Amino acid sequence: MAKSTEWIIRWRQPLIILTIILTLFFGYFLKDLEVDPDILNYLPASDPDVQLSTYIGKEYGGNLIAMVALETPALFTTDGWAELTLLTETLEKTDGINTVTSLTNIIDIKSEDDLLVIGPLLERQTLPPTPAAWQAFQAYVLTKKLYREKLLSADGTTALVICQLVDDDEFDKATIARSIITTVNSLNLNGRTYFGGLPFYLLEISETILRDLKILVPLVILLIIVLLYLSFATLAGVLIPLLSVLISTIWTLGLMCLLKVPLTIVTDVIPVVLLAVGSAYSIHLLNKFYANKTFISAEKKTQLVLSDLKLPVFLAALTTMVGFLSFVFGSYLTMIQQFGLFSAIGVLFALLIAVTLVPALLSFLKSSPVPARKRNRLKTSGHNLNEGRLRFRPGSSKLMIGISLVVMVFGLLGIPRIQRKVDILDYFPADRRIRVTEEKIMNPKFGGSIPLQILVHGDLLAPEVLTEIQKVQNYLQTLDLVHNPFSILDLILELNAAMGEGWQIPDSREKVANLWFFLEGEEIITQLINGDQTKAIIQANLVYAPMDELTALVTEINTFLAGLDPTLCRFEQAGMHVIYRNLDQSLLSSQIQSLLLSLVFILIIVTLLLRSLKGGLIGLIPIVFTLIVIFGFMGYSGIPLDIATVLVAGVSIGIGIDYSIHFLVRFRTEQKRMSVKSAVQETLKITGKGIFVNMITVTGGFFIFIFAELVPLQRFGILVALTMLSSGFATLYLLPAVLLVRAEKAQLVAGSSALVAHDE
Repeated sequence: MAKSTEWIIRWRQPLIILTIILTLFFGYFLKDLEVDPDILNYLPASDPDVQLSTYIGKEYGGNLIAMVALETPALFTTDGWAELTLLTETLEKTDGINTVTSLTNIIDIKSEDDLLVIGPLLERQTLPPTPAAWQAFQAYVLTKKLYREKLLSADGTTALVICQLVDDDEFDKATIARSIITTVNSLNLNGRTYFGGLPFYLLEISETILRDLKILVPLVILLIIVLLYLSFATLAGVLIPLLSVLISTIWTLGLMCLLKVPLTIVTDVIPVVLLAVGSAYSIHLLNKFYANKTFISAEKKTQLVLSDLKLPVFLAALTTMVGFLSFVFGSYLTMIQQFGLFSAIGVLFALLIAVTLVPALLSFLKSSPVPARKRNRLKTSGHNLNEGRLRFRPGSSKLMIGISLVVMVFGLLGIPRIQRKVDILDYFPADRRIRVTEEKIMNPKFGGSIPLQILVHGDLLAPEVLTEIQKVQNYLQTLDLVHNPFSILDLILELNAAMGEGWQIPDSREKVANLWFFLEGEEIITQLINGDQTKAIIQANLVYAPMDELTALVTEINTFLAGLDPTLCRFEQAGMHVIYRNLDQSLLSSQIQSLLLSLVFILIIVTLLLRSLKGGLIGLIPIVFTLIVIFGFMGYSGIPLDIATVLVAGVSIGIGIDYSIHFLVRFRTEQKRMSVKSAVQETLKITGKGIFVNMITVTGGFFIFIFAELVPLQRFGILVALTMLSSGFATLYLLPAVLLVRAEKAQLVAGSSALVAHDE
């Protein structure tokens, strides 16, 4: 260990130069940093529901729908219809859009002079000549099931243009959505336009992520600079911790860019996580360096500090990496796996910088770096913090344990209140336009924008199969969350009614085949049925709803489908609500799995470190306390367990075990030469300050994220800030109290044994 520290000091200048070169290398690739908010790109390919969704997208022209709503009371006028026509035709020419459907290009099925007519709903050459004629045309459109609340709102004021996006990896969905908005806005329509559907959510998330990070991260860094200066009162005390975490962040993001791994709605918090975790290593080294008041050279002092802290820093980083790597196993989304992997890599980079660059820089400082005159700072020196606030007497220790137990019991009671939630709509504030569009336009006027699909396998020309499809569509209409079910059956019913046979399924295969003849070649058919009439799609819309309702809906529909006659045809349910259900179910299981893996592995490491199972269990106290506080707070505050907050447990483990290891390693060293009480006080005096400085610095920084636009980032910031506070409290107050009470009991047992021996 001594040789390695000497080597670092001897080669400090080359190490600094190498660090600069690596930072420039990784920093160069930051120009390629991209954001991919599309959750579909991170679904597991092995999931049958994902495979079914992918198949439907490729076979039926894309299952990702972008909707543009044109709202105007003058829709059924010559000018209003011209605007809708212009909007439709312009979108048809937009790259990345496969098909566009609106009232201006949809087919109409009707009977004229005892003849079946299939053609456009309204010919451009035969527009209604008078307002009365337009009103009559509007009334006709609203009587047609094919259009009402699918392409036209019931009040006749809002028309919907449905765009099926190309299902191809070469086309970025958020980019297509941005192109749609730009194109529509360039038309300068008199009517008001709204943009709904998942592509526009992805675009909004992408832009909000970048906007939040560009604004909030600098504010966080600025606040951390202020708090570091108040804590150490030196320029080095500010620059060295900040520089180390910035370099590790640049290396991590640069590596992601080099490997073509974009930021997501999950991995975008990696820089934030590294601020919380990575800064601790440098702060502990710097704190130890400043605490050494001996008049020796900076080089020698740095060697002593590094030799003393190399083991706890290494173990703290190792256990933190284990916490993050646990997300790699069992997570449903690959973006969560990427978060675990690259967060662990970021911690590794922070460790390397802490044991190479930081000592190299420290060795250039003055031998007595603390200014002679006291500056305005937080009163967090070892003397003030520990002798003034943490005088642990047996009574106060027991009181501290009692208070902590009450907090934990209260937290445990809040855990059952936690809700699991996978709702993109919930990511935005209530006044954001994308959310207003969904709640004010898409949900009430068109039954939502989440596509529900049911794939039908069977002979689609057989009346018996069409009857089964009708049963499914009639059932879907009874469900509160489902609206506007539609399939090839609706077109056949329209044709049969126009032929004078009534709104019913033809009674023979030959009649169905005859009707089918009239539909061949129409573009809409390719979106509903395959070429050999053996597979078809039932489409419907879903409104955004709480996760438990969507999960129950998937089960309810599957139960109904299972009760149909499998000898006639087979049904498979697909859509984003099914994906959300799978993701929701995986949140709890992956959370439990990652927690257990982390805790078991960390227990083994701390037990080996302290050479005691009891010591290992004591080391887990700050982690367990923090997890209970965090989850309890989530339950009481209504913060749900989602794809962002599921990460907080890993961060809690990483921070909690860092503090424990630093504390226990120092305590074990001090206990060899003094009493338990003195060892606790001495540990708090030196290591306690480093923990306290890291706690207040990062806590203050993360509170800035309550001003984020993206709701998950707000929640993440609040929870990480609370994690810092609870972990710091548990390490600085609860852990010493447990050690003192344990020592007191040991003394009582030893005293009793001595009395017994004396009596004998």
